[in-house]
This record gives sequence, C-alpha cells and structure tokens, in this order.
Amino acid sequence: MIPYAFTLLLACFVGILAQKTGLCMVRGVQEFQAKRPGFLLTTLCCGFWLWLVSPISDQLFTDSALFRHSISFPFFIGGLLFGLGSAMNKGCAISTISKLAKGHYQMIATLLGWLIGWILFAPVTLNMSYTTLAPITSPSITVTVMLFLLIALIFFRVPSSKRPILLGVVLFGIIASLLTSLLPNWSPSELFKDIAAASIHGEPDKWPSIQRYLVIVSLIIGMAISARKRLNFREFQLRPLQLVLHLCAGIIMGIGASLALGGNDSQLFVALPAFSPAAALTVISMLVGTMAGIFIRKKLKYYLTDYLRNS
Repeated sequence: MIPYAFTLLLACFVGILAQKTGLCMVRGVQEFQAKRPGFLLTTLCCGFWLWLVSPISDQLFTDSALFRHSISFPFFIGGLLFGLGSAMNKGCAISTISKLAKGHYQMIATLLGWLIGWILFAPVTLNMSYTTLAPITSPSITVTVMLFLLIALIFFRVPSSKRPILLGVVLFGIIASLLTSLLPNWSPSELFKDIAAASIHGEPDKWPSIQRYLVIVSLIIGMAISARKRLNFREFQLRPLQLVLHLCAGIIMGIGASLALGGNDSQLFVALPAFSPAAALTVISMLVGTMAGIFIRKKLKYYLTDYLRNS
C-alpha cells in the first residue's frame, strides 16, 4: 500500500515541478534558437537520473529490453511528425497536460486527437518490424560524468537568474526517475499506447491498471496546485477553429508517437536512458520537426497578418 501511495505522491510532485519550471520540449527548442541551450540540455538529461537515484535501475532495464531498439525509418518519421504536431500545439506531451491544468481546455482536443491518431495508426505499426536490442546494465560511469558536466554547466556557465529554473528541471528529472523506477509505464504516452493496444490489437491484458490512471490524475492535481494563474471556466473562450487546430495537432502527435513507439515523455524518461539508438534518432527528429513547425507557424502568422492588413 505504501509504494502505491508513494507513486501518487511522486506523480503530484512531478506535476508541481513541471508546472513551476514550464517544462516543454517546444520551449526548449525556442530557448536553443535564442542561443540559450541550457534549458533544452537539462530537459534531455531528465531521464538519466534514473541510473543514479534508483538502486533497482539495472534490474529495471534488464527486464525492459523492449525499450531498446535499433534505428529504423519509422522512428525517424515518427519523431518528425511528433515534433511538428507539438509545434502546432505549442506544447509537447507533459506541457499539454500542464496547460490543461491551468484552464486551457482546448488541450482536451489535443489529447483526444493524440488518442485518435494513435488508435488509427495502430494497425499500421502492428505490421512494421522493430528490432529489439539487448539491454545495457552498467553505464553508470558515463551517466555520472554526463550529469556532473550538466550541473557544472548550470552553476558556472548559466546566468544566476536562470539557475533556479534549470535546477528545478533537474529536481523534476530526479523525482520523475524515482517514479519510473517504481512504475516504468507511468507516462501519458505509455498510457495511450496500452489503451490502443487493448482496444485495437485485441490485447485485453494491456488495459492500464487503476494505479496508472490515478498517477495521471495526481500529475494533473500537482500541475493545478502549482499553476500561478488558472483560468476560470467562465473565462475560457471556446473557438471552433482553435479546437480544430489542436485536434489536428494531436492527431499528428498521435501518429508520430505510434510510429516511434512513444511520445517525447516515453523517449526521455525510459528509452533514451536505456541508451536506445532508436530513441536517440527519435529525439533528434523531434527537435528537427519542432524547429520546422515553429518556422512554419511563424510564416503562416506573418502571411495571415499581412493578408488581413491589406484586405
């Protein structure tokens, strides 16, 4: 009973820190483009804390060899699509839920689209070949050096005004890693993946447990608690075009996550720390797709503004 309750408490703290730090891969890309790479780098290293904070990390990755895959084309395309959809949505997996907890209810359309995209594309990915690799059980020296360099970068290269946010992201990574060690499939991406597997693939044993649903609820509660300003439901303005945009963005994210066997949360918290070559390719593709999406969004906004001004 204590571990069960502990996972819910950890999920709540993860939600609090995600909201406080504004954790988002789209934001990380924007910071990187503004020549401030610290936020993105710290975010990408979030999952690697698992090797240091969890005494059972070796066993976790040994039992979870399916997290490691060789590089293949679906991971590349999936990453690009997920990044493109995230840019359209102005938020990745975790930040979508963060915004929903702040009263941005249009994100419900994103989550619905994400689930639709994953379910619609599930039969396609079922027929694809994904090569599983043997697990890595002892990269502790590599991880220790990498995380030490990250902390050194934060303290010696990052302006003092930026350090609290980056250290908050580090703390987020540590607590999220503890949660991963107790419940490896806690992330929203993994929840959607198993719902799709159970409903489309006919695998009833894949239906998520009540604990996993409660973890997501605890995550949202933590995000709502720490929201600086939460929109009142009466203040929310329902715009049909906005809902369509977020629905389409969610569908693109869902298709991308289906191809890549997980969204950016699954890649960062499990697959990348497991040193999966496919996860590395997927994350790079997500970053490229996000950059392309941000560029397209800016161009469309410019041309639309120019058109309205001249019409």
